[in-house]
Amino acid sequence: MKLRTKEATRSQLQRAQRLHRREQRSRHGQTLVQGPQAVRELLACASGLARDLYVTEEAIERHGDVAELASAAGVWTHVLAAQDMRDLSADAQGVVAVISTPEAPGLNSLLGEASLVVATLDIADPGNLGTIIRTADAAGADAVAVGKASAELYSPKVMRSAAGSHFHVPCVAGVEASELAARAREAGLQVLTAEGTGEWELPVLIREAAEARILGAAPSGPDLRRRTLWFVGNEARGFAGCDFDVDARVAVPLYGKAESLNVSTALAVCAYASAMAQRAD
Repeated sequence: MKLRTKEATRSQLQRAQRLHRREQRSRHGQTLVQGPQAVRELLACASGLARDLYVTEEAIERHGDVAELASAAGVWTHVLAAQDMRDLSADAQGVVAVISTPEAPGLNSLLGEASLVVATLDIADPGNLGTIIRTADAAGADAVAVGKASAELYSPKVMRSAAGSHFHVPCVAGVEASELAARAREAGLQVLTAEGTGEWELPVLIREAAEARILGAAPSGPDLRRRTLWFVGNEARGFAGCDFDVDARVAVPLYGKAESLNVSTALAVCAYASAMAQRAD
């Protein structure tokens, strides 16, 4: 293994540090990927996006597989002193990459053959958005669509929370809910919303999907075996004030005393319900 190494200049480090600011990311079309897991997935799945890799000596020794991937991809690698790394990122465990921001895919290409799509309305918290992307990836979703008022899709905080899932599942940002719902239905997907209340309860849909598979009985409501787009709303407001056509509003029940579920947890329950129903055969 031979890393393609080069000493980082002070101006180069300063440019990388400025990518923590949104206007700098927009201006240069670049962002930061922080932490060994996210960088590992970058180098394994989308190494062409990588511009520079910054690591400490300790991180190279601890994460030898990351160094091997960097070597194989021919990515310029800059070994930093511990203080320089802390100045660049305090919580990256000694591994940071500067990447070109991925180009957004078109909606038609996202929806055309998709079996499961996850969409957000306006998720404000970067941690929640990153967890939703990671959950969608784990559930085998074919795409993630992020609403206009949501946190920035490729911000360092969102990417750190997603732990590399940006490089596994196609993502598009700035989507209008009404347009996405209409285009999804045109592509043959049913559009469901995950809510605290709704005309259908998720356990009923899970049971009916199983009965349809085993007994051949037609579901009385939405069929979780169908190609589906799941929408989740705002953390606090849900879908209040939003008006767009959906096929059904689905309630996730609360069996304990909690006031509500975290939005990413609600999405996980719904996405996995569809993923398991679609794969049951």
